[in-house]
Amino acid sequence: KLKKDHFIGESLVNPRNFNKYFSFVIVKQLIVFLSIVLSTTTNHYYSQYDFDGNFNFDIGFNYGGTGYLGDIGGTEEIGKRFLGDIILKQTNITSGIFARYKINSNIHINSGVNYVKISGDDANSAGPENNYPRGWRNLRFQNQIFELNSSLEYTFFRINNLGGVARNRTSLNLYAFIGGSVFYHNPKGAFLENANSPIKEWVSLRPLMTEGQKEPYSKIGFSTPYGLGAIIKTKAFYKFGVYFRYMKNYTDCLDDISTVYAYNPGEGPGDGIANQYNGPPGTANSFSVGDIRGNPKFNDDIFMINFTFSKVISSKNNIFYKDYLVKHKVPKKFESKRKLTNRNNKNFQIKKFNKRKKLNINNFKKKKSKRTRSAKF
Repeated sequence: KLKKDHFIGESLVNPRNFNKYFSFVIVKQLIVFLSIVLSTTTNHYYSQYDFDGNFNFDIGFNYGGTGYLGDIGGTEEIGKRFLGDIILKQTNITSGIFARYKINSNIHINSGVNYVKISGDDANSAGPENNYPRGWRNLRFQNQIFELNSSLEYTFFRINNLGGVARNRTSLNLYAFIGGSVFYHNPKGAFLENANSPIKEWVSLRPLMTEGQKEPYSKIGFSTPYGLGAIIKTKAFYKFGVYFRYMKNYTDCLDDISTVYAYNPGEGPGDGIANQYNGPPGTANSFSVGDIRGNPKFNDDIFMINFTFSKVISSKNNIFYKDYLVKHKVPKKFESKRKLTNRNNKNFQIKKFNKRKKLNINNFKKKKSKRTRSAKF
């Protein structure tokens, strides 16, 4: 052990003494640093709405818009990558339900089921007087997708007291997520005159093998969804959120277009639905057997922006549940008679009234009854 006068009368130039002194200072500073980190982490973990994260579980629904990035549709210009080729009239709706489990204050597991509709039409890409090749191909599709997904969410930024108001019950979480999904799909097509008909009247394209496949492609697909989101929690039991989600799919058949033409214009199964060329007669030879129909180098991807609402389902062992009961469910007339105690042990008690002190009989003299008084003669 080091004493106060350990270095008195000795030169610090001595390497052995200098090393001891230096090690002592480093250890002392390290202890102080670890104490600050631990106290900060503890306060952060036990900050508002982060108690007992292992019991937090919420269920809810999502609703929003979705877009498709594939071989059909797009602007009048040459096809661009990502969002540069999006037409708003080709966006559709998506909805679903989900359940989210809170592992700790930063990590969640989210699983759910989604309905996603995507569509595209070359007619939306036609230039003036329909004189652009993307419109001459004249193909269209709709696809209703049912997806089962699961993802891992990581919260990288949090404001526990949104607005800086004392005892505010609103917080903000920003998070990133990545996961996996499996989905069912079945693309359908139609001729231009039936483009506005209900989807149930459209023709299923998969059995027709429009590109001369030996076997139909699978109706089951896989995807890696990832994105960013934000959640606002109010009153510890309700969550409102929004997120951007990109589905990196491993199939190029969501729109039934991938490689080359297997039939000449107007020929093939389904009354020629695989090749509906409607351009000038002189360029029809560029839309014949063996010519490019799609781009197999890139798969068909989906993106969406969804709004979410969920409600926390808390265990009765959760301190938030107890705090909620005490502050909202107990009648107000008993408000002055209750007190939340023993927070760290996750128990609460109602303040008890002090019992009246028992009377000490010895402090009072017994009064003689009239019957026992001595008689006077």
